[in-house]
Amino acid sequence: MDISTFLKNILSVTFTSNITTSIATNFTYDLQPLLSSSAEIYYPGSEGYINATTRWNAYTKPGLDVVVKVACEEDVQETIRYANSHSVPFLAISGGHAASSTLSEIESGIGIYLRSLSGVSISPANESQALILGGTLSGEVISELWDLGKHTATGACDCVGFISPMLGGGHGWLEGRYGLMADNLISARVVLANGTAVTVDNTQHSDLFWGLRGAGHNFGIVTSIYYQIYDRTPEVDSFATATFTFTQDKLEEVFSIANQWLAAKYRPVELMYMGLIALDPTVDSKPIVQFQLRWQGADNIPDEYTAPLNALNPVSVNQSHISLLNINALTGASPSGPACVDEIGRQLFPTVLDSWNVASLRAVLDIFSTFPASFNNSLMFLEGFATNRALEIPSDSTAYALRSKQLLAAPLFTYPPNDETLQRDMIKLGKQIRNVMLNGTGEKLHAYVNYATGDESQEALYGYEPWRLDRLRKLKREYDPLGRFNFFGPIVV
Repeated sequence: MDISTFLKNILSVTFTSNITTSIATNFTYDLQPLLSSSAEIYYPGSEGYINATTRWNAYTKPGLDVVVKVACEEDVQETIRYANSHSVPFLAISGGHAASSTLSEIESGIGIYLRSLSGVSISPANESQALILGGTLSGEVISELWDLGKHTATGACDCVGFISPMLGGGHGWLEGRYGLMADNLISARVVLANGTAVTVDNTQHSDLFWGLRGAGHNFGIVTSIYYQIYDRTPEVDSFATATFTFTQDKLEEVFSIANQWLAAKYRPVELMYMGLIALDPTVDSKPIVQFQLRWQGADNIPDEYTAPLNALNPVSVNQSHISLLNINALTGASPSGPACVDEIGRQLFPTVLDSWNVASLRAVLDIFSTFPASFNNSLMFLEGFATNRALEIPSDSTAYALRSKQLLAAPLFTYPPNDETLQRDMIKLGKQIRNVMLNGTGEKLHAYVNYATGDESQEALYGYEPWRLDRLRKLKREYDPLGRFNFFGPIVV
């Protein structure tokens, strides 16, 4: 038996065991002296605890007996070491948006709240790089870089943590120009499962650097990164937008047009869209189709893209010109928008696709027409980001396995909290929609890990290529043999 196997056998414990009353009572006395003077410890019922444990999805709450608001990387290290010494699970928290059901498997754990580790600054050594701290939100990165005359690849929601989506790949509005968020990572400071902090880049822990970019939730807590940034320019910093609203009978024609764009030999980097199936009785008693078209760097969208949609006689067309700074507001994903409201029922059932199967979309719309009133605020997201630069980067260069697939689809269920009957109904409908989206494609399920439901296979999240999973499992055995980071998209070895 080799030494790593021996140590694993000796050290293995069940990390979902309870924090005993004495440990909970003495937590402040045991850990506080090890932390920096700015760190804080929160217990249930306190304002700090409530703020730290507020979740985007009220139904996937990790069971946390205590929260440590860390103020520096060393605080993260000490908290992990303390948790390990008491056989207690822990979870990093930034934006609190992960909705995977696996988060609910945490019992009597410790939350490591990263929001005090927040900030963006340009590297004094290289103006094309920014230092971004681990608790910074996506909207904060956009805003702070904007004020510095810069921009970069980010996610499409302001209130989500910045680093967490990057660890799962990271799609967004600048993907066509700069690639996935993960493609812009230069280096990271990572606290590993044993409390050790390491620098990870192309030359240091290069194997882990590969794994961080697509499956990074499995290997550590990222306390800061150096990240590629770009000068603001007029051709990138603004968008012409047109939001078309159609009655349900136009669904097939709308997405047949989108398929033509996908199949075109030349696909402009400026073109991107967000499709929606939604319920809006002010427009129609049946589900409606909305198509939000965006063109980057011009005052107007070229007629060759708007004319086919206008020819379908939309119910309405709303046009605007908006900056990159405010782009996420169009989908309600600004801090004050509906997509950022916390503590309600929410769940996604993602699929990643090569093209739109209009028969499947029709079946989804028919399912939406059966929704009870409690699900009236739910949507079907049909995302078509520009992927030009992302497709140029070799698939084997990062752990992200779905680079060749250009479309993201997922129902986003929105419903009242604290109703287990609704929760069961939602799961049944979500699985039905997910299956329908795959019907006729001949494809296995591919799911974007950042949207994960929690019941997906490792292959669905990280690819069906044996070599890729073998490499990820090898990394897992090396960097997290006890599965300390197994509560979101876990790689099981």
